[in-house]
Amino acid sequence: MKEGQWRRRDLDRGKTLGVLLVVLGHLVARQDPSGPGWGAAWYEPLRASLYTFHIPFLFYLSGYAAGWSGAATVSGPAWAALLQRRARHWLGPALLFGLAILAGKCLVQGFLHVDHAPASFAGGLVNLLWRTDDSPAQSVWYLVVLFAYAVCVPPLFTLLGERQVLLLALSLAVMPLPLPPLLFADRLLLYLPFYLAGILTERHDTGWCAFLDQQHSTLLGLFAIGFGLLLLLAAEGLLMRIPRAPLLLAASALAIPALHAAVRRLAARLPPTLDWLCPHAFAIYLLNTIFIGLAKALLMTVMPWEARWFPLFAPLLLAAGILGPVAAQSLVGRRRAPAAHLLR
Repeated sequence: MKEGQWRRRDLDRGKTLGVLLVVLGHLVARQDPSGPGWGAAWYEPLRASLYTFHIPFLFYLSGYAAGWSGAATVSGPAWAALLQRRARHWLGPALLFGLAILAGKCLVQGFLHVDHAPASFAGGLVNLLWRTDDSPAQSVWYLVVLFAYAVCVPPLFTLLGERQVLLLALSLAVMPLPLPPLLFADRLLLYLPFYLAGILTERHDTGWCAFLDQQHSTLLGLFAIGFGLLLLLAAEGLLMRIPRAPLLLAASALAIPALHAAVRRLAARLPPTLDWLCPHAFAIYLLNTIFIGLAKALLMTVMPWEARWFPLFAPLLLAAGILGPVAAQSLVGRRRAPAAHLLR
């Protein structure tokens, strides 16, 4: 441990913040609320803006933790043992919950509303395991990509060295290679630069953290300005016209240092709610779409999925996506250590 026990906690809390932003981005799936009214007009610009940086922030934290623990540079038998643990902790849950979501959608779509319902179980299974751009369980993709990084990144550092890995990360951040949306390959290269950035930044941990602590106000101010610009561009329909890779790079360059600085400042006096959620972050990540979908289906039995009702839908769906997984994890009595599986 390089900087004391709290140093580990700022990554845990950053991960929890990132997961909560993921839940916020999941309130609307593929079908926007219909009908006239401004009740839902604010959400799409917010979601579009979040998706320019909140996933890169999670990958940065995962890379940072991998560098911190030494997992990014293991080799030989230690690397093989690491892959076994990662398969158990990441691929196992991804497959289990992917199948559970697919089966659940097939079972309930006859009497409850289901977002992105598969035409059949067989077709949904093909999309879950192969044509992943149309997967019925999109939320598990993060774990699959993390496992792929655990497979390829340690040999990458061994073969190329730190300087060449940095050049590779910069190249992919500007112009990622086009890969087909099979087995999440398209996302693998899109987010690899942020994972590598976390590893490389951790190698200069003392100076980087000193910079974050000294410049936190400036970093947060710049991020606030940038986020406001993102919202404006999204509201005007201009955000989608910007190429994806440069947009992620520019937005994340402002957001990642600011968010990391923010959770470091909160290390000594963190709001109790966020601290309480840290042990549940993995469950929230895995289960939030299930509980959001169930809550939406139940709510739609008493009120329509329309823009005028969205101000009531939104907080209820957000609460379901956070508190539902917390309750489920508490009921089964399996409280995992903070960040043990999602970050490392």
